[in-house]
Amino acid sequence: MLILSADDVRRAIDRPALVTALEAGFRALSDGQLDVPPRTQVTTPHGVLLIMAASMPGRCTAVKLVSVFHGNAARGLPSHHAVVTLFDRDTGAPVASMDAADLTAMRTAAAAVVSIKHLARRDRAVVAIVGGGAVGVAVEAMLDTLPAISRAVIAPRTDIRSHVAQADVVCLCTAASEPVIEAGWIKPGTHVVSVGYRPPGSELPDDLIRSARLFVESRVAFDAPPAGCAELHGLDAGRGAELGEVLLGRRPGRTRDDEITLYKSMGHAMEDLVAANLVYERALALGLGTRAVP
Repeated sequence: MLILSADDVRRAIDRPALVTALEAGFRALSDGQLDVPPRTQVTTPHGVLLIMAASMPGRCTAVKLVSVFHGNAARGLPSHHAVVTLFDRDTGAPVASMDAADLTAMRTAAAAVVSIKHLARRDRAVVAIVGGGAVGVAVEAMLDTLPAISRAVIAPRTDIRSHVAQADVVCLCTAASEPVIEAGWIKPGTHVVSVGYRPPGSELPDDLIRSARLFVESRVAFDAPPAGCAELHGLDAGRGAELGEVLLGRRPGRTRDDEITLYKSMGHAMEDLVAANLVYERALALGLGTRAVP
């Protein structure tokens, strides 16, 4: 089995290839080609361990374990730790295990970029990123794969409103348990991305969720956590179009320049599967990683 460190994973990530692969993954997900059980969790006194698994034709099966311990900040540690193990699609044998903290941030950012590419206005130019952690930094880096972005700003907490009010795209990348913006700050025609996950709270204001055109990875997002999103649970799942449905032409994306669109990400195991398979294949090509001793 190949063991890939965090540095190996960073060296193996190809950002444009990841965006393209996720587009295919979203199509396959909405076309019913994946086997993805609901996300589950183990609760501990100080945090949770989430279990995410997915199988997709032509790819190694992936299982991710990710711990979320928000109190780690006081210890000078990241709040998220993760590992992905890949299993051969024909034999079921484990073929790779990799550090998945950066992989999780990059696949989340790449999925956000897919939503911007297909749902934001064509004349989008300014992106405001709220949240300067690993995912916020990854979104800023991943924006290089998009044309027509002239400026990306990681908005400081002391001046969020002015940056958000001027932005064509707003990316919320926080671990906040309460809204970090107000719906009234969002100008007509803005595309909003929310990737934060901290049930039972949310970084999104409820009135924005209810007024915007809503897009999700999967309608499982409307289930209760840990499978879905706390902020969407209880809403009519028919309100949300899957991103894959838009890419397949089955549901419309943006229909007017002045409408506000909202992509609410819950973090989906398909994204981990696609990203981990890409990293594994490129690591083999580059000769990265070490072989576990039998």
